Amino acid sequence: MVIISAVICDKAGSILVSRQFQNISLNELKEQVRNFPKLINPNQQHTFIDQDQLRYIYTPVDNVYILLMTNKQSNIIEDLEVLRILKQVINEICNSINADNVKKQSFEILLAIDDIISAGLRESVTVAQIQTALEMESTEEKLHQLLQKSRENEAKELAKKHQQEMERKRQEELAKKNSKPKVDAFTLPQTDSSDPIPQVQKVEQPVEQFTSTKQVLKQNSAPKKGMQLGKRQQ
Repeated sequence: MVIISAVICDKAGSILVSRQFQNISLNELKEQVRNFPKLINPNQQHTFIDQDQLRYIYTPVDNVYILLMTNKQSNIIEDLEVLRILKQVINEICNSINADNVKKQSFEILLAIDDIISAGLRESVTVAQIQTALEMESTEEKLHQLLQKSRENEAKELAKKHQQEMERKRQEELAKKNSKPKVDAFTLPQTDSSDPIPQVQKVEQPVEQFTSTKQVLKQNSAPKKGMQLGKRQQ
C-alpha cells in the first residue's frame, strides 16, 4: 500500500489540509484535488474512483471530503481502514467535522495524520494510542507556549524598565540644564554693591621740591668755562 497524499477538501475541491507522502508538487496536487469532485457519480454505491494512475478513496462528512490519493497497486482494504481511523480521529479533534473546524484544528489534524501514516504506509496504531499521543503533544505544546509567553513578558518588562531609566536620565539632564544661570553675551558681569570700589589715588609732589629739582638740573646742564689761551694769570 502506498498513499500519495491525505487531504481534507471542501465540496468544490479546495484543499483545507493536506499531507504529501510521495513526490508530488503542490500545483499538481491542487489540480488533482480540484478535479476530484467532478469525478463523483451521484448514483455510485462505492466511495473510490480509479482515474489514470491514481485512485481516490474518500468519505463525505458534512461539507467536506476526507480523501486518500493512492496508486492503483495499493491494497484498497487497508486504505479503507486508514480512512476509517482518520475520520474517527478527526472527529475527536474537531468534535464536529466541517470546514471551519478543520481550519481551526489544522495543526492537530496534521499531527494525527503523521501518527497514522508514515512514508505512505499505515502505522500499526489504534485510535486510543493516537489520542494519547495527541494529548501528550498537546501538553508539550501548551508548556512550550507558556514558556514562550513567559519569555515574551520578561522581555517586555525589561524593555519597559529600560525605557523608564532612559526617561529618568533625560529628566535629570533637563533639570541640570535648567538650573544653570543664563549668561548674556552682551551683559557685563555684575559686582556686589557691598564690595568697595577701588579709588585711584593722586600723588602730588610739593612745588618747592619740584622747583629745586629743576634748578639743579639747569645748573648741571649749564656750559662750563674753559681755560683761555694767551691770558696772563695774575
